[in-house]
Amino acid sequence: MACPFLKEGRAQSCHVAPTRKLILDGPGASVAGRCASPEYYRCELVRNDVVRRERCPHLEEVRVQYCEAASPIKLIPLSESEFSSCADGGYHFCDLYLSVTRPQGVLDAPAGFLYAPNHLWLAADESGLCHVGIDAFLARVVASIDGITFVTTHGTHRPVVALTVHGVEWLMTFPNPLLIQKVNGHLRGDPKRILADPYGSGWLFAGWRLPEQTAAGLIGGPHAAAWQAEERELLAQEIHATHNLSCDGGDPVCGVGQFLTREQLVCLLQRFFSSTHWGSKEQP
Repeated sequence: MACPFLKEGRAQSCHVAPTRKLILDGPGASVAGRCASPEYYRCELVRNDVVRRERCPHLEEVRVQYCEAASPIKLIPLSESEFSSCADGGYHFCDLYLSVTRPQGVLDAPAGFLYAPNHLWLAADESGLCHVGIDAFLARVVASIDGITFVTTHGTHRPVVALTVHGVEWLMTFPNPLLIQKVNGHLRGDPKRILADPYGSGWLFAGWRLPEQTAAGLIGGPHAAAWQAEERELLAQEIHATHNLSCDGGDPVCGVGQFLTREQLVCLLQRFFSSTHWGSKEQP
């Protein structure tokens, strides 16, 4: 299913002009002006044309795509289209789409997400396009991320990312292979978005599902909600028992990473967010 903001239309352009400019055709849009009339011969580019025509022979029409939510609108010829992610489920992770369709500050996971026990999620659409990211549980625990380094960027791999959390560099590995197409490069310059929107614009990897491999053993459906609740309870108990931290009746999990020593933080990350956590709570 394509993005509801992805539109197609016809545009006009002059193929002898030194700078190509596309003019959208249609009701309420600009038209090519004198290029589409007998007045075209006044143009410096066609003054040598001795045969008068109804319209400029250099005026061509092309089919274009554009994003209706973008401002200003950028027209892309269909033959050069860069909207491939807009034509499938990838648009759900587009900044423009999310800014228009979803209230800010919402951290609820969309239905259908699958989870690895180290708190990485997988979202896959019918075409096989997948996205991988961290879940809100991890985002709430660490509260801030200093930097992000993508260890795997292309090809068929188990996606690996290094998060720098309160001075600790922590490797997170998605447990199953994925044909990685791209990484979210925006996170290198703005790592905070992974915490502000972990299920949307904070995604880490995008790629293609490998049948019977990429989603194998992940936690989904009603098991996912029960598992997340269990993880929150286990972490709250550990915080009270081991680290003697209290949040005056509030959520003891939120932001706990910033109150721990380096050694305590490493132990917590190892306990809940490491690859060794994989296999301990596989979906029934």
